[in-house]
Amino acid sequence: MSFISRFFSGSKDENLPGLAELLEARGVAPQALNFDENFFRDFDSLKASERATVADAIASLVAQGLPMPPPWSEAQYELLPKIIPTWQGERDPYYYHPCFDKLSKMLLASGQPVPPEWFVIWDIGEDEAMDIATDHLEELSKEKPFVRLSTGIYRSDFGDGIDSSRVLLAHHWNQLFPGQNTFIAIPTVDTLLVAPQILLPKLAEAIGESVSNSMKETGQDLLAVTMYQWVDGKLMPASLQEPHPMIQPQREFRQMDTVAAYNAQTEPLAKMQIGEPCSLGLIKTQQGRTLTLTTWIEGRPAIIPDSDLLAFMSAKGRPLGLYWRQTIPRLNRIKGVHVDIWGPRRLLFSEFPNAEEMEQLECFAPSDVHAQLLDPKATRQQNRPPQSQQNHAASASASSNSPVPAHLRGLSLGVQGDTQD
Repeated sequence: MSFISRFFSGSKDENLPGLAELLEARGVAPQALNFDENFFRDFDSLKASERATVADAIASLVAQGLPMPPPWSEAQYELLPKIIPTWQGERDPYYYHPCFDKLSKMLLASGQPVPPEWFVIWDIGEDEAMDIATDHLEELSKEKPFVRLSTGIYRSDFGDGIDSSRVLLAHHWNQLFPGQNTFIAIPTVDTLLVAPQILLPKLAEAIGESVSNSMKETGQDLLAVTMYQWVDGKLMPASLQEPHPMIQPQREFRQMDTVAAYNAQTEPLAKMQIGEPCSLGLIKTQQGRTLTLTTWIEGRPAIIPDSDLLAFMSAKGRPLGLYWRQTIPRLNRIKGVHVDIWGPRRLLFSEFPNAEEMEQLECFAPSDVHAQLLDPKATRQQNRPPQSQQNHAASASASSNSPVPAHLRGLSLGVQGDTQD
């Protein structure tokens, strides 16, 4: 966009620096930039501070290897919103704004994500641009109904690849089940599922089918497998009360989204070379409750995610037991340091607890049960432990009777450790 809205009275200060001069002062070669020579035809109308702001934005794009924006005169007609996990917004160099729990909206211009610097160059506010994008989404959504599946739930059928963005247009789906609590899911960018509370099991099955198709056929990244609920004009993670049968599936869905976020951190953490980025996995108790589990191996600093359990391993690979992570602060010598990285929190631990310190922690499963979890076949070939330990091992096993749909149960969202069947 040219700055056509700027008109200044009085004479122009001929001593103000031009764009080329400002860019060269920032180490940017103007001739190397790929934009039309008339892109900034109103640049001479800008004040000194405004010129510097524009030059800073261009220099920032160049430093990050990001492209120049298309002219606003063209881009304003091609804006659309897109829903992403908030951790992705924190990671990537593009504009994003949190809108729901662990979900954010970003802006697309002609299908490309918009960096914050583009708003400066366009001379347009972020909120104004997003409002325009939402209006465009509304136009694309008119007279395109949801499809009622044989299970009774509804699935979006917009056909433009950003069906999940319709969570921003609640009036298109919040009255599909009048008088009933409305639940939705957006497992992939091109999927929006809607169901009443009575059909939550069918919604979970549809989430599983969507995930299965995505992982096995398209390779498309998952968006969020958590089920959300429309409450008093707000969208939030479904909060179910005991003894509702879908409490555990919802818990596991939310844990899977957390695992995906932590797994996305693994590669950049490894490049930081400050310690071993420990992966996050899931373990299931005999009662069917899933817990998150991190394996901490002795021998080098460990970057630990927030998990329910810590599985300690000696430097030689000997299982030392599973302990509740929340009891780590009991150890005065073992202090975690916050790691500066996008996404969920991690702590860097330079010291490994010794045997005496482990006794101060709350144990979930002793070393022999830990060994059985890692290698059940080898354990069965040895002498059977006392009955009490057999029961403990059973309670810590990865049960195959997961209430999560079968097509979702067998999938991997990344490295989830050796404790998951």
